[in-house]
Amino acid sequence: MGYVETILSVTGLNIILALSVYFSLTVGQFSLAQVGFWAIGAYGSATLTALFGWPLIPALIAVALVCGIIGVILGFPCLRIRGIYLALATLGFSQVATQLLGNLQFRIAVEGVLRGPEGLVGFRNIPVLTSVYGIYVFVALLVALLWWIGRTRFGMALAAVRDDDVAAEFAGINVVFVKVTMFALGAAVAGIGGGLFANYTSFISAQDFGFHQTLFSLLYVAVGGIFTFIGPVVGAILLTVLPEYVRFLGENRAIFYGVIVLVIMLLRPRGLIDQSNLSAVRKLWSLKTATRTDA
Repeated sequence: MGYVETILSVTGLNIILALSVYFSLTVGQFSLAQVGFWAIGAYGSATLTALFGWPLIPALIAVALVCGIIGVILGFPCLRIRGIYLALATLGFSQVATQLLGNLQFRIAVEGVLRGPEGLVGFRNIPVLTSVYGIYVFVALLVALLWWIGRTRFGMALAAVRDDDVAAEFAGINVVFVKVTMFALGAAVAGIGGGLFANYTSFISAQDFGFHQTLFSLLYVAVGGIFTFIGPVVGAILLTVLPEYVRFLGENRAIFYGVIVLVIMLLRPRGLIDQSNLSAVRKLWSLKTATRTDA
């Protein structure tokens, strides 16, 4: 596997993680549960493909359904809390899910692989079924889905709930349905992303789903912007590719990374892509369209 292909694959996986966070943010829910669902998807897909010989697509559908159902179950009690308390509750779920999965034991008799607290650290010999093309096909499907949702009445309901859920409820919008639906969709997306990740790396461990991964998932969205799905995509691309250009800094690369994030947030507190950017692009597009029409 070439260096460029690896960077492209990791970037695509990070875009999926960022978009899974964005799903819940569309209704104003600041959730830190996505890495937990990512871990469930990874271990679930690894188990189905490595131990039971499932093809990748059915395995991904299965983990998406499981994560979606868990998302619905978790989404209802999360409606009662918001802000920092919601973040802490969902972070707790993520940590519990990761630790439980990290303590499971798997054995492949033919290969003699043991995974668990008494064995090797990590789930090994996962079949490599994910390709860079498959990753970006799913990214394209996610972008298309979010673009379509934004142009429907349901998308208008999402915006109303995000801006003021009390006013949205008085306007006749089923706020509970909207919030739980987006929470579950974000969970399903994270589950599929985790499955793609596991069947790309061929090895996973609990360390892959630690707090640092949760932090990065938030940075992708915060740096890119939360007002449109383009923001998390841009944030994930930038924060994945940028560190590769400063490898010569060695151990100081993390410091440079932090400084870059700090500068971006100070200069663009709403993210790189916000409403002003989008308005400027729309105006430019309208001018170009009008010019072509006049010509």
